[in-house]
Amino acid sequence: MIKRKLGATAAVAVFALALSGCGAQSGPADSGETLKGDAASATCDAVDVGAVTRCENFYDDYWPEIDKQLDALYEEAKKADGGTLVIWDWYELSPDVIAQFNERFPDIKVETRGLTYNLSSAIISAKATGSRNTDVVSGSITSMAAMYDEGFWEKVDWESFGVPKEYLTIGAPELMPDSINGTLLQYNSEKVPSVPASLDGLLAPEYKGKVSVAGYNAVVFAGYGMAEGEDKMLDLIDELTSSGNLKLLEDQGAPLSSGDVPIALNQTLFNPNPALQVSPFEHAGVWAQFSGVNSDAKNKPGAALWTLWNAFDPDWISLRMTDERFASTQVPFAGLPAATFAEATGLMKTNSDALLLGLDTGAETETQKTRDDWQAMINAADKALNG
Repeated sequence: MIKRKLGATAAVAVFALALSGCGAQSGPADSGETLKGDAASATCDAVDVGAVTRCENFYDDYWPEIDKQLDALYEEAKKADGGTLVIWDWYELSPDVIAQFNERFPDIKVETRGLTYNLSSAIISAKATGSRNTDVVSGSITSMAAMYDEGFWEKVDWESFGVPKEYLTIGAPELMPDSINGTLLQYNSEKVPSVPASLDGLLAPEYKGKVSVAGYNAVVFAGYGMAEGEDKMLDLIDELTSSGNLKLLEDQGAPLSSGDVPIALNQTLFNPNPALQVSPFEHAGVWAQFSGVNSDAKNKPGAALWTLWNAFDPDWISLRMTDERFASTQVPFAGLPAATFAEATGLMKTNSDALLLGLDTGAETETQKTRDDWQAMINAADKALNG
């Protein structure tokens, strides 16, 4: 499945330090000419959804042009590296996902690996040794910061492939938004019928021993820090832990499902237990996730093909919204029309409703301009949680 764990972590911070000894840059390396299409431009029927611009006319006026670009990219992708497309991510793609891609593009052979925390180091190693690398790169603005600065994101003019220019303002232009994720309160409604509207509310005595967070998931506090300041964030973490209200658990799922620890500070939910719910909260972080073309790719047309198909193909998006086989894919990008999300069912509806509500009510959102501030806040929260 396409299920990313994309909050920045201590592992990412360590990796960034490792890269600093290899001549880290302030921006992507120039790997040659920008990858371009020839789509006609359109005008966005724009609606603000928090920091995201939604184009309500996307499938009427933008998708037909993107669809033409997919046909052209497919012809080029079949010729590149024997039609092989390599995709590495935190988790390998499921056969069902690959089958949907191959239903439209049958002559592309997809090879996939799931590498979790070793993803970045595997990409670096492949380039260093001349081994076959992933064609597609992905991440949130902070989680892939080191990879971006080392030049692993090919310069792609996504607007020339038909993507609305309004989608390309949160991240750097070569970062193509394909989904959203964010920090949510997961809770077992059989044990706690509702959860507070803010993280401060979790300090109430009735939550003693009832809240968990994973040590690698310090990003859940970063939005609070960005809004209220680092000192207040650190005070909050200290009060939550010293009071005994917050437990540090690497496995939050089992205690959440059983109700032993019925509230989890986490992100989107992938457990079908009907008792489990998610809720946004004040100063939650909701951010875009991106895909792009690896500058070290052997099949760059194939990578662009995958990136555009995965983000926008209406048949694929509809399956993600309604078919439980794809419940663990991420919520599609909030810039897509409202009707796209209205059809959601099951876990996808649970997650998309919560994230979109978070955006509508003022969630904190990473941008390229605020990237380093977010990373500093995540690192401070990580130190407070883990020492």
